[in-house]
Amino acid sequence: MREKSADYSKASQELMQQARDEFAQGDFRQASEKAWGAAAQGVKALAEERDWNHDSHGLLFDVIGQINDEGRGRQVRARFRAAHELHINFYENWLEDYEVAENIDTVAALLPELEQALRAGQPRFHPHTDRQRRRLERLSEGRP
Repeated sequence: MREKSADYSKASQELMQQARDEFAQGDFRQASEKAWGAAAQGVKALAEERDWNHDSHGLLFDVIGQINDEGRGRQVRARFRAAHELHINFYENWLEDYEVAENIDTVAALLPELEQALRAGQPRFHPHTDRQRRRLERLSEGRP
């Protein structure tokens, strides 16, 4: 694993623990943002390993879409959406505490899927649609 990828993975695990700690202390906004951060860092670890762009929310969703299309974790898209909902909750504070807890658990289930995809390496993938081709172009744009 590349050094920067390993750093993202480590940050992901640390943020997940912080999310659980913040939740236990009753700070649902901070718990939400830490869980989002854990998911985002996990996606960045995978993107970094594959030498993909990952410096925007849209590119993080592109990584998730690619992983989904590769068949590596059929629930990654839904689980990442739960993480994004937590990110929104940080700003809006509209989720109930049980919803925050459920989404944190969903993010916790996402992280091993991302790690598994990271360890498995990049499979041969041939885009079959224009959408898939455009996504791969965005992920690879400006990369060697």
